[in-house]
Amino acid sequence: MLFPNHMPFQYFLFDTYPGYFLQILPFAVFVGLTYAMLKFRRDRKTPLRRKLCSVLFVCYLTELICLVLALDLVWNLWYRILYRRPSGETIRFFSGAFNFVPDFFRHMRRNETIGNILAFLPFGVLYPLSKDGVTWKRTISAGFLCSAGIEILQPIVGRAFDVNDLILNTSGALISASVFYALSGFLKKIASAS
Repeated sequence: MLFPNHMPFQYFLFDTYPGYFLQILPFAVFVGLTYAMLKFRRDRKTPLRRKLCSVLFVCYLTELICLVLALDLVWNLWYRILYRRPSGETIRFFSGAFNFVPDFFRHMRRNETIGNILAFLPFGVLYPLSKDGVTWKRTISAGFLCSAGIEILQPIVGRAFDVNDLILNTSGALISASVFYALSGFLKKIASAS
């Protein structure tokens, strides 16, 4: 059983990572569909598979960015829609919190560490599938830059810049890109040998 019987819907939606994901999913789908309409209308040369992968990548990035930078806004919006009253939670801006010292071995909770790695696993696969001629090194660099951009913006939306998150996010992109490129190389060798 995925969720215990005693876990109410409100707890699931407003206090768990899968719930946060579900809150943001409609926005990610909307952005992805809008991107798809523009991409499919203008671009006649790119193969359908690559177009679909680029749409998935846009959905993934929207989900990721909203989850990290706009969760409070989305949370308050869903609370107001579902309960027809304000949540009572205030949206904070400009926290100014910065952590430049890597200390995830001592101070990070296990689910945070795993969550930061898992959040960037799709990056290492979707990024090379959505663009033509992308290398392993460029995929890792793009994952690092995406994570760095998110971390730099977090203090503006009331969260903290944390070098631990940057390292763990980049590790997630590194792991998935390494597996993806190793598997791609292996499949190409098999196809060329046949």
